Amino acid sequence: MSVKKVLIVSRRYTRKNKLINWVSEIYLDILCQSGIMPIIVPIAHSTKNMLEYYMQDYDGLLMVEGGDLGPQYYNKKYNIEQLDEYDALKDTIEIACATHAISNNKPILGLCRGMHIINAMFGGTLHLDVHKCNENKVCHINYDNYDSHRHRITIEKNTPLFNWYQLQTLEVNTYHHQGIEKLAPSLTAMAYADDGLIEAIYHPNFSFIVGLQFHPERMYHEYEGNKLVFQKFIESL
Repeated sequence: MSVKKVLIVSRRYTRKNKLINWVSEIYLDILCQSGIMPIIVPIAHSTKNMLEYYMQDYDGLLMVEGGDLGPQYYNKKYNIEQLDEYDALKDTIEIACATHAISNNKPILGLCRGMHIINAMFGGTLHLDVHKCNENKVCHINYDNYDSHRHRITIEKNTPLFNWYQLQTLEVNTYHHQGIEKLAPSLTAMAYADDGLIEAIYHPNFSFIVGLQFHPERMYHEYEGNKLVFQKFIESL
């Protein structure tokens, strides 16, 4: 029996003086419970030599949270010392996967950092720090209440996001300080925070390219639409 396969590029950090790779288990559970095989693409220098093999047999790409995307990918000159959890090698590997997926019309779901990559890939730009731009009108990350903090977004009608949630407004979680500055011309915004920050995007000319600033997997049972985000991605594979 053949199964659908979804690539997920890992994250890495130092533990006991050694670099380790990891992926949040909730993504793996959501995919496996739907009969989808997650294929974790590790962040290691030798991975670059193996990418062609990962790309020979997969059906979609799930890009999840992580550190800030390098400014060279969206034509900015931000000081990389100001970036959070910057990992140039992860950028290289994940951009390669995204480039291949876009070129071959593979379904892509991008969450948080993943949405930023989608926007950059199609010619958009990112704020270095949304709180400096919005003068803290909306709190987009609260380290003391990481999972419980919520803010409101407004969903545009006649978009996939509205079809999935059937609501005009949502209270969503938030774990980011970067965000979309200029939306790529070919992408369509689906939701905004009260400060005007774009919270959801999609590409109308591809089978499935969707990016969300918030994390539906971390509030999976709060709205039925959170489940539909993943269901529609899986159905598109």
